[in-house]
Amino acid sequence: MQAVHWFMRVNPHLRSTEVRALATTKGLWDDEMQRDLPKKWERHGDMIVFPQNSFTHNNWRYIGRDLWRVVAESLNIARLGRKRIIDDEDDRTPHVDLLYGDHGWVEHVDDRGIRFVYDASKRVFNNKKLPEMQRISEWDCHGQTIVDMYAGLGYYSLRFLVCCGAKQVVSIDWSDDMCEALRRTAEANNVEDRLLVIEGDSRRVTPCLVADRVFLGLVPSYRAHWLTACKALKKEGGMLHIHEVIDITAKKKAEKETAKNISNPPGDGAPEKGKVKRQLSRSQSIVEEIESRVLPTPKVLKEFEQGEWKSLAEPYKDFAMDCATNCTRFLNNIHFSDTMYCVTIVNITKYGGMSKKSDHVVLDLMCCMEDMPIEKMVAKYLTLNHSLT
Repeated sequence: MQAVHWFMRVNPHLRSTEVRALATTKGLWDDEMQRDLPKKWERHGDMIVFPQNSFTHNNWRYIGRDLWRVVAESLNIARLGRKRIIDDEDDRTPHVDLLYGDHGWVEHVDDRGIRFVYDASKRVFNNKKLPEMQRISEWDCHGQTIVDMYAGLGYYSLRFLVCCGAKQVVSIDWSDDMCEALRRTAEANNVEDRLLVIEGDSRRVTPCLVADRVFLGLVPSYRAHWLTACKALKKEGGMLHIHEVIDITAKKKAEKETAKNISNPPGDGAPEKGKVKRQLSRSQSIVEEIESRVLPTPKVLKEFEQGEWKSLAEPYKDFAMDCATNCTRFLNNIHFSDTMYCVTIVNITKYGGMSKKSDHVVLDLMCCMEDMPIEKMVAKYLTLNHSLT
């Protein structure tokens, strides 16, 4: 399998005379079809992918497969594809239609030499993920187990394995196509013994109490998966990396807290005359005890608080505090103990959005027992791996 070369190139080789002659013999040539002939394309090894505005005239469809055979022979290429119109709101929609050839499997080699193997007719490599891939590549994850929820082509999973030296990565995706690509990619990079691929909805199939880190890379929001991520962390806690597209124009919403009355009826605490005090089952008593606890307030790492946190706009702070507050509640409900869990906001990385009203951010949260030294825990998880960078 040949490597993918991601570039656009001017087309000096597509012999339009042959294509025109083919259309003419079938009585289908129209001068407007000349505009449809591509002048540049992307090359993926032995596969060429044309822009989505190529060969769009209705007459091309009536020529049949002879058209793609002539085009492929003209370019001396084995396979042809064409980009499909992409819905930016759904990053998982197939991006390429296979026009000629028996399969769409290609290989892309990234800037760290990692080989990504995938079916280009089902998914293409997303270069927008490179900045975050480069960020996590610097961490030292030796001895750690990472859970990558909705792993896709393994952008982050492979970085954790190859660049960060992770002990094991659990990659989860609902698509069987993505899971097959993950397995092939693992074999291509000789890390199949350290990559566990699980197919299914991550909210249902994510293993519990196994992870030192959980990576939540789905956008625009992973809010519905925060609880699952907390369940995946080991009992001693760990790091959460949460992606989100936030509305940076939204005004801060007033927080309304509704206090639940779990006390006895008014008075001195004794049951009212004529009424019998309700006897609670053990499970009901535990629930009431959980709900009555005062949970630790999320913290901001001192170094971050004294630096970038000060200049962040309210929508960023609101999201971070909301996420940290929810994760604090989840963790303390999952692990009911005398020593409570505390969540610390370590960092927010901004990557920009698709519009001026939104911004793609990654929130790093440290989750551990409140009696643990936060700075020491953070240093453990964000140590740079100088041997691999």
